[in-house]
Amino acid sequence: MKKAVLLTSCAVMVGCSWVPDVGGLVGLGEEERESYIDTRPLPPMQIPEGLNGDSIQDALPVPTIAEQRNASFYPARPPLPNALYASDNRNEVRVQRLSSRNWLVIPEPPTSAWPKIKQFFADNGVSLSSDRPSVGRLTTQWLSNDGEAVRDVVRRVTREAKSQAGMAQGADRFLIRVEQGLQPQSTEVHLRHDNDVLGDEADASMVTIQAMDSDLAAAETALLQQIGEYIAARVAETTVSQVALQIGSLPKTGLLRNPEGLPELTLYLDEDRAWATLTQAMQNADILVNEQNREEGQLSISIPQSVFTGKEGGGILCRVTFSCGGSDLEVILRTEGPIQEPSGDAFKVTVWQADGPLQDFDRAQEILVLIREYAT
Repeated sequence: MKKAVLLTSCAVMVGCSWVPDVGGLVGLGEEERESYIDTRPLPPMQIPEGLNGDSIQDALPVPTIAEQRNASFYPARPPLPNALYASDNRNEVRVQRLSSRNWLVIPEPPTSAWPKIKQFFADNGVSLSSDRPSVGRLTTQWLSNDGEAVRDVVRRVTREAKSQAGMAQGADRFLIRVEQGLQPQSTEVHLRHDNDVLGDEADASMVTIQAMDSDLAAAETALLQQIGEYIAARVAETTVSQVALQIGSLPKTGLLRNPEGLPELTLYLDEDRAWATLTQAMQNADILVNEQNREEGQLSISIPQSVFTGKEGGGILCRVTFSCGGSDLEVILRTEGPIQEPSGDAFKVTVWQADGPLQDFDRAQEILVLIREYAT
C-alpha cells in the first residue's frame, strides 16, 4: 500500500510539469512564449541564375493573410472567435443597385465563380478577346448586328436594349470585372456595355470599369440578370480556378485593432457605397438608427440584446423577475475617410459612446463583425 501511494505521488508531481499555464508552457521563458507574435513569412524563393523563372509556378499558392498587428493584446488568452450571423438572402444570387450602378452578388468565392462566368459566355458562343484572371477582367469580342436571327441570350438582350433605345448601328461588347464581395465567400460581378459608335474604342484591358458608364444601361442590367440566373440554376458544374486565387486576395473589408487596441472595420469602397453599406447593414440586422449625419460621418444606433443572443424574450423566469428583454445598447458608429489605399478609397469604422471609444473592445469588435456580416 505504501508503494502505491508513493507511485501515485510521483505521477502527480511529474504530471504537473506538463500542465500548460495561461500564458504558455511551464518552464518556457517569456521571450519564447511571445515569439509567435513576431513571426513573419520567409522571403520569396530565389531562382538561381541560368534557370527560367517564368516556367516555375506555385501549384497551390497560399492567399495573402492580413497582418495581425495585435497579437500582444491577447498575452494571457486566445482571442474569442467572431460571432456568426446570417441574413436571409446570404445564399441567393442577386443584383444589387445603388443609384445608377448595378452589380451581381454571387454567394461563392471568386475561385469558383470565375470559371462559371467564362462558361456562361462559352455556352452562348461569345468569345473573349481578353482574359486576365490576375486582375479579374474579362472582355468579350465585338458582336456585330448583321440582322440574322440569334439564339444566345447575350446577343438577344443586346439587340432588345438597342431596339428599345431606338438604335441599331454599331458593334457591341461587354467589359466584366470580377471582385471579392463584402463577405469572404462571395463574389461581385461588375459589367459595362460598350458600343463602338456611342463610345470610344479604347483598349479594354486598360479601362477602369468603375470609371465608365454603360452606353446602354438596359443592356448592362439585362445581361447581369442573365448571368445571375445561369449561376443560380447551376448549369455549370462547380469547379475551382487556381488562376483566380489573386481575385480573392483583394478583400472589400478588413477588421483589425489599432495600436491602442480599438477594433477598426475598413471598407474598401467609395464614399457613396460605404455609407449605403452601413445603412443597409443596419436595416438587414434590425438595428434602429436614431440619427445619422453623413457630413460628420456618424450614425447613432440602438442594438437590441436579441441581436447578440438570437433570442426573443427570456421565458417564464424573466417575467417573474421583471428582467425580460434587457436594455438596448446605445453606441455611435464613426467613419473616417476617404483614406487613400493602393486599391482605391477606403473608410474606417469604429464604435464610440458619448464620452469616447467603447471601452469593451470585445463588444466593439462583435458590433463591427455584425455590420460586416450583414453588409451587402
